[in-house]
Amino acid sequence: MTERTGSVTSVAEVRADNPDDFDEIYAGLRGVPGITVTAVPASAVPGEQGAALDVLTVALSSGALTAFLQIIQVLAESRGPKFRMKIRQGKNSLEVTADNLDEVLPLLRELMDDGS
Repeated sequence: MTERTGSVTSVAEVRADNPDDFDEIYAGLRGVPGITVTAVPASAVPGEQGAALDVLTVALSSGALTAFLQIIQVLAESRGPKFRMKIRQGKNSLEVTADNLDEVLPLLRELMDDGS
């Protein structure tokens, strides 16, 4: 599950606690110009099949940050108060919820800008 576009300026890992949120994030980002999204399977646990997806690796090309932030905002608002996702870039991470969206989006923009 990979979508590829342009030259990468920023890369982050995206996680969601709820499998439905994970699917919505992947579906929302897939196919957007300037965004490359790769779904990475979770490590297999002994006795389990290990087919679940755990992490999305999101790479942004120049100019795609605004589209990425808009998608995150729309998803958080549409999924409601139970929506929760974690974004990590290097040692820095942020948790995005529908409740903290207004405070976190500017921080997320700064985090992703610094990654370029």
